[in-house]
Amino acid sequence: MNGLCDRRAFLASAATGGMLGLAGCLSGDAEQVSTDDVTPSVPSADPDADVSWESFQYDAANTGHAPGVGPTAEVETLWKFPTDDSVYSSPAVVDGTVYVGSMDGSLYAIGADDGDERWSFATGESITSSPAVVDGTVYVGSMDGTVYALPADEDGTQPDPTWTFETDEGVAASPTVADGVVYAGSNDGYLYALDADDGELLWAFEAEDSVMRAPAVADGTVYFGSTDNFLYAIDIDTEGERARWRVETDDRIQSRPTVADGVVYVGSNDDLLYAVEADSGDIRWTFQTGGSVTASPAVTEHAVYAASFDNYVHALSSTAGPAPDDDDETASPETYFWAESGFQGVRSSPVVVGDALYVGNENGAVRSLSAETGETNWQFQTESWVAASPAVVDGVVYVGSGDGSVYALAETDSS
Repeated sequence: MNGLCDRRAFLASAATGGMLGLAGCLSGDAEQVSTDDVTPSVPSADPDADVSWESFQYDAANTGHAPGVGPTAEVETLWKFPTDDSVYSSPAVVDGTVYVGSMDGSLYAIGADDGDERWSFATGESITSSPAVVDGTVYVGSMDGTVYALPADEDGTQPDPTWTFETDEGVAASPTVADGVVYAGSNDGYLYALDADDGELLWAFEAEDSVMRAPAVADGTVYFGSTDNFLYAIDIDTEGERARWRVETDDRIQSRPTVADGVVYVGSNDDLLYAVEADSGDIRWTFQTGGSVTASPAVTEHAVYAASFDNYVHALSSTAGPAPDDDDETASPETYFWAESGFQGVRSSPVVVGDALYVGNENGAVRSLSAETGETNWQFQTESWVAASPAVVDGVVYVGSGDGSVYALAETDSS
């Protein structure tokens, strides 16, 4: 972060879900970094894949890695949908409909092919939460303190909630749905487990500060971070009675955990990305960036892609390098594949579809990079910051912007 910026004031603002202007808090041109002379293996695009993008970063584990294909040549606007305030929420795309919240307080259902409004639902405050769409129901939080369950297929009319659940403070966190349970954090410091059918409270776990971001669910465990600086692992079968483990960082966690192949990856405002063994809570490695890590990493079979306020997207190996001589230090990733600069701070969480990575930028750009080399495939400019994580379905990128619009981007006819 820029040394002239009051970093603590920025973090305090962000912890409330506030989207204050960040220009004064962003780094300038990034310095060159030294990477290893090797590239990761990348998955192939699968244009025949049937993709349903149900939640933030594609799945309940927040992997940010999806099948299918996205645009890799120059793009144009397929459609642009206006809302009445900034769009921080990341879209879900299911059965031909885009579901996304706006800071104007409404959740929108938009036709994926034409950008027409199918329906909207007004809550009592802004929505920064990203919706999850599972089994015909849309789940979303609002800063009015409520988790909402809404029927997904109401066409042309405002839906009546199937159920609502009230918390004691704003719900900035995105809900995660797994095995009939909705897991949702609140700024009141609790992680709630709710029955997906009727909203009944199954259990709640109290952290020491706000739970602002989406939990990850994998292998019978819920993982989440808090602004109390801790990453938590909760065994679902204990019904929140205690944490199996918790890992302390040196600053607030505003990143959503990503779980892949038995490892939990999470960023912290202490400028580090952590790789933590999912079973034990032991730290496998840490990676030092030059700024706060509020974006969640995307993880494929061969690489971890992490963005930071240091103006870079970094590609790292999941494996750890040699153990350090000092027992108080942690290992680093075994391989540093590449680092791509030219960003102006990144709080958008990247996603990888096929051999391409997609991510937003504080300067208003949406960029696609080669997942193998980090080279830019294309860049599209919106009119304000892009903090949302893109959804990529059937060759189209769906993403919101601080300019108040939701964009659908597809390759140009000439491409």
